[in-house]
Amino acid sequence: MIENFYARDWCGMDWSEWKLLYADSFSEIPKEPGLYRVRHRNDERPFLEYIGESGDTRRRIQALARGTYADEMPYRDPHTAAPSLWAIRDAVGPELEVSCVTPSKAENDQHRKGIEAALIALHRRETNQSPTANFGRIIEGYKQSSYSYNEPAYKGGCLDDGETEANAEEGIEPTKWKNSTEPRAQDWMGLDWSEPYYLQNRLDANPPDNGLYRIWYDDASVPLAYVGESSNISSRLYNHEKTFGGHAQFSWVALSHLDTHHKRTEIETELIGAYYLTEQESPLAQFGYEEKLDRDGLR
Repeated sequence: MIENFYARDWCGMDWSEWKLLYADSFSEIPKEPGLYRVRHRNDERPFLEYIGESGDTRRRIQALARGTYADEMPYRDPHTAAPSLWAIRDAVGPELEVSCVTPSKAENDQHRKGIEAALIALHRRETNQSPTANFGRIIEGYKQSSYSYNEPAYKGGCLDDGETEANAEEGIEPTKWKNSTEPRAQDWMGLDWSEPYYLQNRLDANPPDNGLYRIWYDDASVPLAYVGESSNISSRLYNHEKTFGGHAQFSWVALSHLDTHHKRTEIETELIGAYYLTEQESPLAQFGYEEKLDRDGLR
């Protein structure tokens, strides 16, 4: 069944009513940890422009609104999506709306990031694309601002005719979601995963540069410990052996067309989101939670 990602009960959660993003006051938006979604009223944009999460929902939405409706395109700090939404406002019109939700699980940072990934994954599956402003992307005809005012700093904006920016390139279409509930399967999410190797034997694996990988332990309480992406998988696995130990297993999938970071991150997020939808939690050490490996006696 295709879910309505505009609905008040999307993904079984109690979302707020849609509210104009540029409203002067957000006093009714809770400060609690939560998630939020942004859409445009334009009927020709039947998808979400952004999905985000925060430990302080009101403050994060306020930062996004200030940047989106600034006179000039803002820096990517304090809100990384503000330049992209600024460009959408400039090109399409100011009628952006926001809706939020603060489920109890969102109080846990790892759960909250897992839910965000799940929402993005569902949106990709249902619309065949990512929300416009996620993954550091920007619409055609605009250049991103730098991350902050620190050197070298520059403000983005409209490009001259014929100019383009790499992050305006179209993203990657979603995976096939085949065997989405079997995260260790060789065809998990319709991808062609390699045979498993132990991290201590990683030199025998000969993975490609561009692609994704997954790490797990046979005796763990959950199927996966980590899902990652890289333009140099061998180098990442070298570092992961120090973190996860040589007895952890991994496999990789070669995706040569993932030639930019935002494309690889789209698929990585989709995998984490699909995993969360199945397990109702993130891979064990995802989002910087390596201490859980010690808690579970895995290293």
